[in-house]
Amino acid sequence: MRKTLAALSVIFLAGCSTTSGTGPNVSHSGFDNAKIVSIDPHAGACRVVVCTGLGAQWNAKRPAEVILIVHIFNDLQAITGAKLNIDGEIHTLKIKETFTEFSRPGSILKESSKGFLVPIDVVRKITNSQRTWLRVHTNSGSFEDAVIDGQTDSKAFNALKRFLAEVDKK
Repeated sequence: MRKTLAALSVIFLAGCSTTSGTGPNVSHSGFDNAKIVSIDPHAGACRVVVCTGLGAQWNAKRPAEVILIVHIFNDLQAITGAKLNIDGEIHTLKIKETFTEFSRPGSILKESSKGFLVPIDVVRKITNSQRTWLRVHTNSGSFEDAVIDGQTDSKAFNALKRFLAEVDKK
């Protein structure tokens, strides 16, 4: 019994680790054979149930740009804008997609996401920063969470590191 409880505790704690999460997905475009690297949205350093997150997609045909996927977990909200505060420098993100994507009807999970076009250097700044916060604007207000704040990092922060490592592979 003790061994079972110990094993379950280890599994639970591993799930809470900020370095866990999915890896990047690498594919090639059927249209022009360009390398495409994507990573699903991962949560920021959430303090409440409804929280923000980031994912990304990069295409080798446009190597200086990334579609940053801004995500809200556990709520359906029309995302109207987003900003990043990276070490005190505010970046207003440029909307790439007109409409917010929502989780499927009938899904247990409630999720909202929208793509924003950013220079790849913005993603590099995030992964090299000491403090980055994401603010997501919606029709009913805004949500914000740390991506990294000193010693407090997040799954989103580590996912972006894994994403860039794959983008930088030759």
